[in-house]
Amino acid sequence: MDMTNLIHGDMPGDKIAIEPEHIDKAAKIYPVLRTMLPDGRKTVVCVCGGSGVGKSEIASLLGTRLTEDGIKAYVMSGDNYPHRIPAENDAERERVYAEGGREALENYLGTPQEIDFDLVNRILADFKAGVSPIALKRMGRTKEELWFDEVDLSDTRVLILEWTHGNSDFLREVDIPILLNSTPEETLAHRRARARDKGVDSPFTTMVLEIEQEKLKHQAHKAKIIVSKAGDLISWEEYQRLMAP
Repeated sequence: MDMTNLIHGDMPGDKIAIEPEHIDKAAKIYPVLRTMLPDGRKTVVCVCGGSGVGKSEIASLLGTRLTEDGIKAYVMSGDNYPHRIPAENDAERERVYAEGGREALENYLGTPQEIDFDLVNRILADFKAGVSPIALKRMGRTKEELWFDEVDLSDTRVLILEWTHGNSDFLREVDIPILLNSTPEETLAHRRARARDKGVDSPFTTMVLEIEQEKLKHQAHKAKIIVSKAGDLISWEEYQRLMAP
């Protein structure tokens, strides 16, 4: 694989840092993924998991490898599709929690209150129907960094959605969900290393990561490929044993 010409996700300003663990996981996922791709049909793959678990890196590696093997791929970042820019969404999360406690926050995070799932579903459906170009959202950190790009996906066969919520029950068009398993502690450590957000180790952020983990665990039964934090491909039964209290 040409590591100097990687396919990146489409979130403005997002950076990836390919590490040996990402390369190892992608190498294990890839041959299994190839057997699942239907011949000649546009397919949506999601790479999901907790914040900072390596979704961007592994999606990039899988998209690059597919394209090199003649199956053109596009990596779409689900982080472009909240209703609010990051700072405003963080403030809304805090407001929801202040007014309604943890239960209210659970009912906000990763739901249509927070995220424009209708738009994501429409994009994925249009892609699979061969619509092109498609207007894809770009969201940076400020209001000035929010726009849409017309993207030609006519000859793209695989759209890889990299997103914490890629296995959500609110999504209808994902064909192959890939779950990267991790603990909240591990994802928090990775977020600290990336230093993308302020206050990443605050009690509130820790609670958000715990809620994310609970939702990922609830949705995990739908995953067609599950990768343990140690980098092993595991079955649903093995995942259940691993995550049992």
